[in-house]
Amino acid sequence: MTNDLLARLADLDAAPRRTPTAQEIDREETLLRSILDDSERPGRSLGAALRRPLVRRLSFTAAGALAAGLALVAVNGGLPGLGGSGPLSSSELASWTGTPKNVDVAAARASAAGKWCLDATDVNGTGTEPVISNADLRGKVASMIVTRGDQSAYCLAGSDGGTSMGISAVREQPDGHIKVDTLGARGSGDQELNYVVGWAGSDVRGITVRDHGHTTEAMIQGGRFTAWWPHGNPDGLLTGTLTLHLADGSTRTVEGDSLLD
Repeated sequence: MTNDLLARLADLDAAPRRTPTAQEIDREETLLRSILDDSERPGRSLGAALRRPLVRRLSFTAAGALAAGLALVAVNGGLPGLGGSGPLSSSELASWTGTPKNVDVAAARASAAGKWCLDATDVNGTGTEPVISNADLRGKVASMIVTRGDQSAYCLAGSDGGTSMGISAVREQPDGHIKVDTLGARGSGDQELNYVVGWAGSDVRGITVRDHGHTTEAMIQGGRFTAWWPHGNPDGLLTGTLTLHLADGSTRTVEGDSLLD
């Protein structure tokens, strides 16, 4: 009887089933982040910890930037027979380099990738002047942080599309310490990539991420570090190590999974 009632009520629902928009996904992640900030038990960093990082295990595919910046649709897994699906092509991922090339802000704004990121991260369509930081180029893929007011997003893009995710404001870390803000995976198969975004103490001059056979030098700027690499853990987890290179010439190495406890 109960199932019959639910079936009849469903027939009366005029709203069609649809995939959530990128704006709705961003709002859900923002709400989740606020819940984690308020109530999650403390995590661990290299020293003081503030909270556990947000791990995103959903995959996203870019369908091209729309006028309102809603260019992403959520998908799980790849398409049969096509080797995978993701926000970046397999050829773009194949061009990846472990050491990033710095990109100045003007060049980032003028590039196709930069324009895509600016459009895709303006989810509210307010037109607030964006601030770009942590801009780099690894092969054919650019990555950057775009900040509008008190809202920031990490974006990766190629020649005709990419992916972006909301991140938290900078949180100052003690010298010699790092803290992961968010990490995850996008895409599947030969179009799968992993990323990590976090905060670093002022004396941290470099961070080497070793994961799934890839060695990645992070981009560090303004108290944040960013890094990404192809074909890592499909659940978006860190399974390798992060080595900190400090201003006094010393190094410290931490197991990636210890940052998720």
